[in-house]
Amino acid sequence: MSSPNQYFVLIVPACAALLGIAMIYCWSRLRDHRYLLWIASGYIATAIPMGIHSLMPTELLARWTLPLSSMYLLGVWAMAQGVALRFGGRSHVGGACLIMATTLGLLFYFSRVDDQLWLRLLILNSGLALLVALPAKTILYGHAPTLPLRTLLRASYLIVLIYAFIRVAILATVIPHDGQLELTRSGFWLLMLATNMFISIWLALAILTSTAMSIVQTLDHERSRDPLTRLLNRRAFFEQVKKRLELYGHNGWAVLTCDLDHFKSLNDTWGHAAGDRALREFGALLARTVRQDDLAARFGGEEFVMLIRSTSLHTAVLVAERLRSSVMNLPIAATAHTLTASFGVVQLNSNGDINQAIEQADRLLYEAKHAGRNKVIWRAS
Repeated sequence: MSSPNQYFVLIVPACAALLGIAMIYCWSRLRDHRYLLWIASGYIATAIPMGIHSLMPTELLARWTLPLSSMYLLGVWAMAQGVALRFGGRSHVGGACLIMATTLGLLFYFSRVDDQLWLRLLILNSGLALLVALPAKTILYGHAPTLPLRTLLRASYLIVLIYAFIRVAILATVIPHDGQLELTRSGFWLLMLATNMFISIWLALAILTSTAMSIVQTLDHERSRDPLTRLLNRRAFFEQVKKRLELYGHNGWAVLTCDLDHFKSLNDTWGHAAGDRALREFGALLARTVRQDDLAARFGGEEFVMLIRSTSLHTAVLVAERLRSSVMNLPIAATAHTLTASFGVVQLNSNGDINQAIEQADRLLYEAKHAGRNKVIWRAS
């Protein structure tokens, strides 16, 4: 006869299954986040045998060892795979297959040939711990520079890893070897379920919070970028300029404004698709040119602005000249148009205002246009 406590502990696998279903729903809305499907599969795959074990009398455990243990192993590997994917890596399939095959082989022997419950518990949990450890190098030491809350995720994974091996140590020392343990009615089982629930909820919250932060980061990135060239847009440029000047001061900066020459003629002659290709190529050139602290933005149409670290006006002019020369080598597919650009360069002084510097660089840019285009004209701010 099942006790009320057995039905009560079904709360734990039910919570795990619900967390898995929630992640599947999130994945259905966010198909780019494939790791959610792996982790959800892991939660559901472990919830099913956990629930069955909670209702199963001890005398039936040996008969159901292989199918239920297979679900535990597959579920834990799926969760490890999902967390590894979150960090840009993956769990080792070959290693996972070896661990699962070895674990199931030993479980078969100690359930069908020599029925030893305590050894089955030790073997299964050792296999689970090894599966959790498989992607440890990727997760703990891998590079994930754009991953929000990566420290929290790494800490959460480390907690799961340590718990998995502590559980093996506890089983090796606490579980009686005489086969008298009523596993599913024991305090140990209840404690293990409670711990599993706490860790499962913690890991799920860390994963979902990280996912939400990634979405916010992506939306903010899209809001800040010109959709065609992927450079900063005007609003984001001024936001970043403010941060740069507050952090480093006004000295050591130069403003470059640039405009593609005869762009209207390119559009009229070869079509807007050719114009878009020219803008993308030029935007890519600017993106390759900027360094870590530099900024490049498309202000609209064929107009671009850069803020670069420059100790002198001469250095900034050299950068503009290199860009001017490189523009003429940009390929524009299906056209015979040679692309050129005009530049205005201003060195920002210690009291300089960025808006005034851009206006002054614009005036120099128009001087370059009137002087025949494909030129760089400069002046100190």
